[in-house]
Amino acid sequence: MRSVNQAGASLAQPLDCPVCGGQVFDTWREAFDDRYGHPGAFNLERCRSCGHLMTSPLLSESDLPHLYGTYYPRKNLSPDTVARQAVGVASVPSRWMRWIMGTDNQGQYGVRPGEKMLDVGCGSGLSLLEAQALGAQAWGIEADPNVQRIAGALGLRVHQGSLHDAPFPGLSFDLIVMNQVIEHIPQPDQTLRLVRTRLAPGGRVVLVFPHVGSFWCRVSGARWINWHIPYHLHHFSRAAFARMAQRCGYQVTSSRTVTPNVWTLLQLRAWRQVPERGRPAALWATAAEASGGAVAAAGWRRLSRRLLLVALLPAIVVFNRILDGLGMGDSMVVELRPLESP
Repeated sequence: MRSVNQAGASLAQPLDCPVCGGQVFDTWREAFDDRYGHPGAFNLERCRSCGHLMTSPLLSESDLPHLYGTYYPRKNLSPDTVARQAVGVASVPSRWMRWIMGTDNQGQYGVRPGEKMLDVGCGSGLSLLEAQALGAQAWGIEADPNVQRIAGALGLRVHQGSLHDAPFPGLSFDLIVMNQVIEHIPQPDQTLRLVRTRLAPGGRVVLVFPHVGSFWCRVSGARWINWHIPYHLHHFSRAAFARMAQRCGYQVTSSRTVTPNVWTLLQLRAWRQVPERGRPAALWATAAEASGGAVAAAGWRRLSRRLLLVALLPAIVVFNRILDGLGMGDSMVVELRPLESP
């Protein structure tokens, strides 16, 4: 069946809901890339059966390398910068600081010494360095071709491509991590089923993804920074994700919400800006792009705004930790285990 919107018009391609299997969607609203300037027009579509939200047109796995290689800002990232970020990850002060700042929403922090960890969508490779510092062995998969330069410089085992390529043959993993990844995958239910085949006996999966039931999503509406169109293809609620996981043969063994304070600072700044389709937003510019003449021209006005946001940080810390305790934080951290051996 072709998907249809409220006006009855056929969408660019059929959608299949990974949560319930439904194929009929209603257009919730139009959307575009408000960060990096992708010129395309998209819709947020709501499954008529279960309410799950998807981005349409739905991209394919083959679209992702070009999308991230062209628009994501990792092309200017230095391997030395990545290596410095991993220093001290195992220390007690670092653990406390991650909790305070809301940056413990990463699956690698739960790895145990001696375990084999696979990070699907490992980004810059920082998670692999941190897992190694915590005593584990680490492998990664990443669609962005820019990461190969970083992985080579740091000696990391990263496959450029997809889990569907069957990388690292013969290996099974005690922990498979997907940090802010499942929402980027066109068919996340298929990926979860494939992940089960790569788990060692007793293995577990930890996924982190934006939470559409969060406080910041509710108050920000269309300006919520974690819609992140078109890079986020799926927009999960807690209940929808649990339903999908069960359909894929998993049980949810734990879940919590974590709100990075930097996300909140960015959200407050995003409220003040009006994005334009096809143009990169200054808020998301890299440090190199924001330096020099652009910063000088902004002068004290930009500096004063930044100082104001920094002054708000203590209140944001307290507020976000309360939200997390109430399960209303901006990202979900979910641990899954197979219901039975794959």
